[in-house]
Amino acid sequence: MAVWQDNLRRIFGQKEVLILHGNVRDSAYIKPGGNLIHGLTELLREMARAQKFNRIVHWGVFFDHEAKGHSPMWSLERIEPLEQGAAPELRETGAEQREQVVLTRWLTDEITDVTRRTVFVIHYLEKLTAYSQRGSYTKEVGLLVTLVEKMIENIPASNRLVMVTLQDTMVPMEYYTSSPKTAVVEIPLPDKKERFSFFQKHLSKHSYSEDRLDLLANVSDGLFVRDLETILGDVLKAAPAPGKEVPHAELKKIVNRYRIGTEEDPYSQLPLAGPPKGLVDSAEAWFKERIIGQDTAVAEAVKSIRKARAGVVGLASGQSAKPRAVFFFAGPTGVGKTFMAKKLAEYLFDTEEAFIRFDMSEFKEEHTVSKLIGSPPGYVGYERGGMLTNAVKNRPFSIILFDEIEKAHHKIMDIFLQLLDDGRLTDSRGQTVFFTESIVVFTSNIGTRSRDVAGQPIAEKEALDRIVKGEKDPKERSRRVREHFLLSVHSFFRHEISRPELLNRIGSDIVTFEFIDTQGSMEGMIRSKLKDIAANFRDRFSSSDLRLAFAPGVDAWFLERHRATIETFGGRGLVNAIDDEVSHLVASQLLIAEMKGLKGITFTVSVGGQGELTCLRGA
Repeated sequence: MAVWQDNLRRIFGQKEVLILHGNVRDSAYIKPGGNLIHGLTELLREMARAQKFNRIVHWGVFFDHEAKGHSPMWSLERIEPLEQGAAPELRETGAEQREQVVLTRWLTDEITDVTRRTVFVIHYLEKLTAYSQRGSYTKEVGLLVTLVEKMIENIPASNRLVMVTLQDTMVPMEYYTSSPKTAVVEIPLPDKKERFSFFQKHLSKHSYSEDRLDLLANVSDGLFVRDLETILGDVLKAAPAPGKEVPHAELKKIVNRYRIGTEEDPYSQLPLAGPPKGLVDSAEAWFKERIIGQDTAVAEAVKSIRKARAGVVGLASGQSAKPRAVFFFAGPTGVGKTFMAKKLAEYLFDTEEAFIRFDMSEFKEEHTVSKLIGSPPGYVGYERGGMLTNAVKNRPFSIILFDEIEKAHHKIMDIFLQLLDDGRLTDSRGQTVFFTESIVVFTSNIGTRSRDVAGQPIAEKEALDRIVKGEKDPKERSRRVREHFLLSVHSFFRHEISRPELLNRIGSDIVTFEFIDTQGSMEGMIRSKLKDIAANFRDRFSSSDLRLAFAPGVDAWFLERHRATIETFGGRGLVNAIDDEVSHLVASQLLIAEMKGLKGITFTVSVGGQGELTCLRGA
């Protein structure tokens, strides 16, 4: 028996009042051995019968399927005798009667009746008496709250009052605060043991191995029992032949229909060999062509992509419901950390649009966690959901970048624990969003700071400067710089914000970036950036068939003129330098071309006779 079911039965025997919340609308719950209890009503009836109660009285709005004619009958009350096989009796109370009529009768006539041992059930509790964050109610709702409170106070040990709601935060706190008769019980989604027993019962007779059953139990984490029943039907239909198992990849596709809403799997479409993007033999070259001077970081990133493609993520822990990969990019500013994340999106999903960025400097306050997962019920913006959960729900295959993570409030880090462990988050509206097809990237400048998150002076920058200026051997300097950033990240999580558990979730996926301070790296970065600018220009002005070219020598000119800026600020410094030196020259020529109605021409930036850049318009 599932732990929650065992606890619920025990509490049902001990407490007079239960508030049930969570997974209360599932079509079924899994019993030991994989059998099903069909819905909450049947579960309550089973518990009531086992503990010798005589009847259940439900308050809610129930449709009478036996009604004849064109006008449907609605009932506010349904009485269910507990004798085996007895048909429920429906009693019409009249649409014009208000909820107080039923609750008042329960309070005055029935709740204290010890002769019939009755279970009273209130459905849709949040609709009856919704929680008010100000603690004030309208006259009508205030009366209902008072009636329910009196029922809680007056109910004898021989009866039970069960109130059902989607979230415990949606009901008045008066019902359970300082109330010795009341227990709040969450009904969870089916756990792995339940899911395994369900699939085992229905698929073992079709010769499914324990490995396949375990796979289904793992990848269906976070789904309702109703989803499991539908998946089971699809698996049986997809069998290649009677008694044959559905292949591993096909099982994941079937589950993904219900988990993320698509069977698409861009990872399986990655080429394994051959230029330009073969994962086994060409991926590193593809990244190095675009990310200059970060060979170690590129190698680490490609290793993780290979693990994601091979499907071995979470192999040691036994959990496959994790993000495809997790990276923590640490290093100086402007060396390509964010750019690497964008190129990961381009490599994996063929577009940089599959790149979701959150600037964590916007999350310095504890309450800003609501921006990511949504505001609590009753607060402004609740209906919109969260920025993070909405973005991943709309694009499950994506790179999610949390930029400059050290600037976020340390309590916001807590939401990352579930994300990295279980590969899912539940937003403020109770919707589960899966991150199992995403890659999570944290970036940070930890290791280059002069002050910690509390504003206290620290010596990270000074220690880094001593390594950079004092170590003459390039290889040893590079090793010591990487070690410096690694130790700084560990110190941040362990000592500054006291979140060693989050560091454990990241594990060995801390990727350190180096300074762009060698002649070859800077030259390569400049050439790459000029190439990107030419490509962006072509795309932006394709309607007029305009092109931008850079003559030989321009890259050397930028290195000579802006070397110090590039060494200090990396790629961002180079972008600013190019923008300052080139944009106004090109803008002038573009405006002249527009004035003259010229199309199909090339603008060439070159070094003039006076050592300054010029931009000439071609024929």
